[in-house]
Amino acid sequence: MADVSTIRLSTTGMHCGSCAMLIDLTLGELPGVAEVTTDYATGISTVTYDTTALSVDDLLGAVRAAGYDAVVEG
Repeated sequence: MADVSTIRLSTTGMHCGSCAMLIDLTLGELPGVAEVTTDYATGISTVTYDTTALSVDDLLGAVRAAGYDAVVEG
């Protein structure tokens, strides 16, 4: 059974809207991610995901593997 959670990540290293789109695509391809939206202007990625399939470290690692950095906002 899925345990769905939403997390906000503060992402850095973006230079344009295409960077935000790449982060969305990268996170969106992870199994267990239901929805992702990255706002280039604020640097915030909002990710809704299944916590039984992915950890926060998995999400952060995917952003970093795409060439950006992220930390949990808050």
